[in-house]
Amino acid sequence: MKKYWLVSCVLGLAMVLSLHPLAVSAGTVLKAGHISPKASLEGRAADKFVELVKEKTGGELVVEMFPQEQLGKATAMIDSTIMGNQDIYIGGNVEFERFSKGLKALGLNYAVPNLETFRKVLKSPLWDELFIQPLDQVGLVVLDSDWERGPYRVLVSKRPVRNFEDMKGLKLRIAPLDTWRRSWTALGAQVVVLPWTDVYMGLKQGMVEAVTAPINLVYAMKFTEVAKYMARTDEYWGLLTVVINKDKYNSLKPEFQSVLKEAADEAGQWYMDTSEKQIVQDIEKMKKEHGVEYTILDLKPGVEKMRPVIKELEKEGFIPEGIYDRIQALKD
Repeated sequence: MKKYWLVSCVLGLAMVLSLHPLAVSAGTVLKAGHISPKASLEGRAADKFVELVKEKTGGELVVEMFPQEQLGKATAMIDSTIMGNQDIYIGGNVEFERFSKGLKALGLNYAVPNLETFRKVLKSPLWDELFIQPLDQVGLVVLDSDWERGPYRVLVSKRPVRNFEDMKGLKLRIAPLDTWRRSWTALGAQVVVLPWTDVYMGLKQGMVEAVTAPINLVYAMKFTEVAKYMARTDEYWGLLTVVINKDKYNSLKPEFQSVLKEAADEAGQWYMDTSEKQIVQDIEKMKKEHGVEYTILDLKPGVEKMRPVIKELEKEGFIPEGIYDRIQALKD
């Protein structure tokens, strides 16, 4: 009887596994995370990356994506990816500034004069020096780093900010980044560090009066439900980047390595193409649904204020000496 029972169990288990082939020969699974809502454009782009990897490998390589800080805050996810507890992280280029003094220069307000110059930086040896190499040294391989985030940035506030004078004393939410603290303090704001997922309640309850964000994330985060003023600021040019733990990457067969880079590149192109259409729709929705006042700031006063600040930061050693002039040289 016991023998019959054992044989029945084995046959039953075999039948169940036959209905779930992944349980029998599970492919390689990579754990990934990011900070944005799943339904946001960034969340959908991350899911697009997942779909492409699965499609290109026939399910042999699977990326399991955890959105909206499910695996922790941005800093924690980066550290977790370096340690190998998490395999992949999708996040902003400025989030990695602690690994590169040169990268800090790109995150300072108005250090890069325009998007065209920033694109030149990405295609120049400077990007390898400031981003790719420093991340490699801490154990991260960059799969892709040119998803233009936004592609521009705005300041969403509870009171009007129509010029740089209006920023004086503004309680502004920032991420725990030295570049943001130095930049916005120099422009007169009172900075408050607050986790990204707490910003909506922070605005609603008055902990902060304003937040800066990529334009294509504002509607998804519902910020304009509680803050009715939005100004285009273009303070720096941001990217979404896709990084993977170096040891994990090296453990994958070459064809999987290629697929990850191809999928990241294609997902990024989809993200940027879709973003162009979504921005116009989002701005109209925020005006119609939330009564938002949208302003495009005159940036000259901000640029003039930041120039001596950036030069002083070079003298302090906060950023490499001469880096500002190297960036400006790409403008021509």
